[in-house]
Amino acid sequence: MFVIVIAGAGGTYAWSTVGPLQETMRVALALTDGQIALLQGPALYLPWVPGAILLGYLMDRFSRARLLVILAALEVIGTVLTALAPNFFILLGARALIGLAICGTAMDASALVAGFVAPGQRGRMLTIFGIAQIAGMSAAFALGGRLAAQFGTGPDGWRWAMLALTVPLAFVFVLTLWVREPPRTIAASREVSIRWAFTEVWRFRGVMLPLAVGPVVWGMGYTAATVWSAPLLGRNFNLAPDYIGALMGLALLASGMLGSVLGGVLADFCQRTGGPRRTVLLLVALALLQAPTGAFGTMPSVVLMVLLLFMLCTISVTKSVICTSLCTVVIPNELLGLCFGILNALGAIFISLSPVVVSQLSTAIEGPGGLGEALMLVCVATSLVGATTFALGRRFFAGA
Repeated sequence: MFVIVIAGAGGTYAWSTVGPLQETMRVALALTDGQIALLQGPALYLPWVPGAILLGYLMDRFSRARLLVILAALEVIGTVLTALAPNFFILLGARALIGLAICGTAMDASALVAGFVAPGQRGRMLTIFGIAQIAGMSAAFALGGRLAAQFGTGPDGWRWAMLALTVPLAFVFVLTLWVREPPRTIAASREVSIRWAFTEVWRFRGVMLPLAVGPVVWGMGYTAATVWSAPLLGRNFNLAPDYIGALMGLALLASGMLGSVLGGVLADFCQRTGGPRRTVLLLVALALLQAPTGAFGTMPSVVLMVLLLFMLCTISVTKSVICTSLCTVVIPNELLGLCFGILNALGAIFISLSPVVVSQLSTAIEGPGGLGEALMLVCVATSLVGATTFALGRRFFAGA
């Protein structure tokens, strides 16, 4: 379980390595905000569309432990390719490889947790997993910011920083070799036909619809916030890269730890006292509570901006842990991988567009100066749509 948690942290770490180097990379390669948005959005998420369902099906038929090793290796390869990429198109390919690997890591690690832990305790176990994931993200920002300052803003400074950021991922890869398969009917899982699997999944379409739409729109706001917050801090307040990296790392770590703890405790409490329907009601309330925090990008001071960003990220992580726990409760374990794959494939289409949507809205409003207002529109709107989705879909969880 320790290694599974570390693997989850490695996934979000690999995901976030570009964040603290984003501005330095943009200047060195003469990239536009639109190209950066593609690297941080569609390049990471669109590979999920064909890949997530296939990975999910493989998770239900073959060794989840061995699949984790392969995915950890792909994260190392993708990060090295990012550092060595000679042009924008190679960067796109490298980020796509990382995106596919991280998608599989998150699904596979969550399924492994479900295989080891009883339903009434999965929320608390996913708390630890969630904290590790956020720790990986914040570590990438903090370490990346320090390395960016150390290697400087020269044409190849960001490349050396990216190569240095690969070292922890290599360590995670070695650790995954120790993961063992949890107790499950492996032989039976391998005999499941894909037709039977999709037929069974169709039976759960009522609960899967809100589980697909709700987290997707929340993910759009959260992704947009984490992608554009660092550049916004630099443009609005002229902060140094290492200071921005430390600030973002601290905010993401604190919000991730608090959100993961709250999510795990609340998920288990709702499951014990009211079941899935009470859990869904809590998700509606959290989405409504998150909506006002979307104005973080328009705040006139660093303190107010970071405070609202911290609140938005905390609520987002809380909802993420609760949703993952809810999935493992209402969906049978033998279908969990495929269901995770379908949900991630559907989500990737829209979440990948969120950085691009913010970039386009910013251009329409005021150019680079409209970034804060564009972030507010996306974050507030996605929170309200997510709340509506779960409120309307709560009835499907009556018999779950």
